[in-house]
Amino acid sequence: MKTKTHIITSVISSGFFLLLDQTLKFIARSNPDASYYLWKPWIGWEYFKNTGIAFGLPLPQPIVLLLTPIIIILIVGWWTQKKKPNNLFYLGTILIIAGALSNFIDRILFSITIDYLRIFTSIFNIADMLIVVGAGFLFLQEINKTKKTKT
Repeated sequence: MKTKTHIITSVISSGFFLLLDQTLKFIARSNPDASYYLWKPWIGWEYFKNTGIAFGLPLPQPIVLLLTPIIIILIVGWWTQKKKPNNLFYLGTILIIAGALSNFIDRILFSITIDYLRIFTSIFNIADMLIVVGAGFLFLQEINKTKKTKT
């Protein structure tokens, strides 16, 4: 895929994931007492105000608000400087940026991150999943790159 096509696809994909997560967060916020379970109490929908960062780790709000845009800018810079990036790299960075932006919007608007998906003892949101899956894609891309340089 050409760079221009990658950029257009990336912007559209990021926008889709951002809109999806923000829509689900709006639904959760609009019905904070609602909970739905496929397998109670292990798998379901449950509103949760997350004052921490990933995995509920505590980090003061001012630090999160300062670091998030810096990290996003660094990722975008890395993305634009990458020579011959592959699809895993593009997809990984798209997912991370979309997830980070969605959670950043929550932090700015509500001083929390809105989580709504319960899987066993964790409650998280699609933005969190995007960040984790995106990081996994970048990790796989690096493994593939290392294998290619060895052969």
